Amino acid sequence: MLKPRKKITQKEIQRDPFLESVDKAQAHLEDHRSNYLKGAVAVIIILLGYNILNEKNVIHGSDSSAALGQALIALDRSDMSNAEFQLESVLNDYEGTEGSSVAGYYLGKIKYEAEDYTGADKYLRHFIKDDPVDLLFSSAILMLAHIEAEGNDFNAAIAFLDKGLKYDKQKHKQVMLKLAKAEFVFENGDPLTARQIVEGVLAEEKLSSTQKQDAELVMGKIVG
Repeated sequence: MLKPRKKITQKEIQRDPFLESVDKAQAHLEDHRSNYLKGAVAVIIILLGYNILNEKNVIHGSDSSAALGQALIALDRSDMSNAEFQLESVLNDYEGTEGSSVAGYYLGKIKYEAEDYTGADKYLRHFIKDDPVDLLFSSAILMLAHIEAEGNDFNAAIAFLDKGLKYDKQKHKQVMLKLAKAEFVFENGDPLTARQIVEGVLAEEKLSSTQKQDAELVMGKIVG
């Protein structure tokens, strides 16, 4: 029988290495947001030059990127009500575009950080089903896994992480997902398998010092 989960305070959440990995998984987009948006518009311009017949669709995608840019600027300024309103508009007005997909992710992240897990779950599940942007997929998976774990459904949490491991083959994201899985496997009452997962991570070649430290922290939880 699983032990009752203690209530986690906001302060504890902020220093939890697992929850910090959510932000690490999408740090690339945060750090290079301007280049990402410029790249999206550049792709749209190229498509416009090659396929005049699809002009309407191309312009629709360009408009969604511009609208998303405005929403992310509001988010950068911590204008949360405005950012959330603009993200909702992008999500609903430009359905089927990459901008709409990214807007759904950020809406899920906003809800997640506000501990509105029901709202976060809705947006994030929609995101991962909607031809998700690769840079954000693992971050969404980590949040969804944590939401399931908050409800003590560790099997569902592990299933999400397995989905992420199958989808995203980037090494640093694989490491984050494996370590999160080890934590949930341990919480689910299987310390032996959890330890094997971490040992597998530590045995990987070219592991960064940060990744090694994260793995050792998880191992410390497992071995007590």
